[in-house]
Amino acid sequence: MKPSRNGTVRPGLADWVYIGRSGVAAGALLRSCVSATLGAARSALPRRVLVQRWVRYRVDLTGALPPVAPDVRLTRVTDDLVDMLRHHPEQAENQLRSGLRFWDRGLRRAYVWLGQEGPLCIQWLLTQADGARLHRLGDWAGMYPPLPQRTGQVENLFAFASARKQGVASRFEYALYHEARRLGLAQLVTHIHEPNTAARAWADRTGWHRSGTITRYQVDLPGLRARAVYVHRREQGAGSGERSVPVPVSDIPQRPPPPPRARLGLGLVTGAARRGAGSSARP
Repeated sequence: MKPSRNGTVRPGLADWVYIGRSGVAAGALLRSCVSATLGAARSALPRRVLVQRWVRYRVDLTGALPPVAPDVRLTRVTDDLVDMLRHHPEQAENQLRSGLRFWDRGLRRAYVWLGQEGPLCIQWLLTQADGARLHRLGDWAGMYPPLPQRTGQVENLFAFASARKQGVASRFEYALYHEARRLGLAQLVTHIHEPNTAARAWADRTGWHRSGTITRYQVDLPGLRARAVYVHRREQGAGSGERSVPVPVSDIPQRPPPPPRARLGLGLVTGAARRGAGSSARP
């Protein structure tokens, strides 16, 4: 772990290694040893070791933020709204289904943008207080090391069919930046499945900056099948040279179409980025 200026420890900023839901803050040596061992196992037994990778992103909320579009209204999700979503025509979509599982595990801070004809966009916001609840995700808990103070994590951004090709996901996200800052958060983090280049390009356009990777190893061998191994790596220089969140004119006034269809793992997804890579990543 890395000490802050006042000598306290800032969890979540160091490398982490998790086996299932149990993890330790790891230095470069331990992380490298684990990665090298599992990499050698994959080379020797490629059909027995599955590797998935996500790119970690962060956005700084302390600087200038894009203005909230006048038509965007964020509403806290309630039990009644969740019941409505469980009967929505798109309730089987991967990101929405994943978000509803979050709700069932006690992760209850979610926001929805409601239009006149129904929901347009929804996303979950996790904070340091959700640590124990994230532990209930079982084997997928290894994706979520402890969050530092004043840090939030956004998950399961889902834009509904009625909101496609209207720039809804971007405008919703800008509004969520302001809401997170109102709650006292100084930064947000998320992760995107590495092969999903469309979603990663969307993240670049909306102010996110690459900060590291998460690698998940599943070993199909006796004694190892029950738990996945997660290696969290913070990239050198991550966060340096970051600027304020850009204000892309095309995102708000002109409402450009979202990126081509693709799917994320557990983190961000735009309105049209729901099918493709990362379909196996669900808590």
